[in-house]
Amino acid sequence: MMEILDLEKLAEREKIEIVNFKMRKNKARIVNYIKPTIFMDYSNIHSDTEEKCLLAEELSHYYYDAYYTLCSDKTFIDKQEYRANKWKCVSCVPLQSILSCFNRGITTIFDIAEELNVEPNMVEFAYNYYKDNNLLYTY
Repeated sequence: MMEILDLEKLAEREKIEIVNFKMRKNKARIVNYIKPTIFMDYSNIHSDTEEKCLLAEELSHYYYDAYYTLCSDKTFIDKQEYRANKWKCVSCVPLQSILSCFNRGITTIFDIAEELNVEPNMVEFAYNYYKDNNLLYTY
């Protein structure tokens, strides 16, 4: 399970600069021009959980080469966002962590999210991904 420090180390290893940058609409964005750079609007990020989830998502765009431009059509953007969400959720909400929560009686999306220090939508995505790929039933 990834934490902020793990994600920052990944970025450093990949030579991805993380820059504090004030944005109007977004809290985080990765740009892959000359070299990949993640822009984080720390003035608009309100918790460690939010920072972790944003950083994981931007790194996921890098790892799955899931970039798009302002001119990309919605279908392509949705596909790239799905790919990015997959890496983010599988990295931060591993199957073993969900199963461990279940074994300890932690079963709601919100309680699992709190236990894993992620947003509830990530737990929901990861759970559905594991279920849809028949991974929940192999353990």
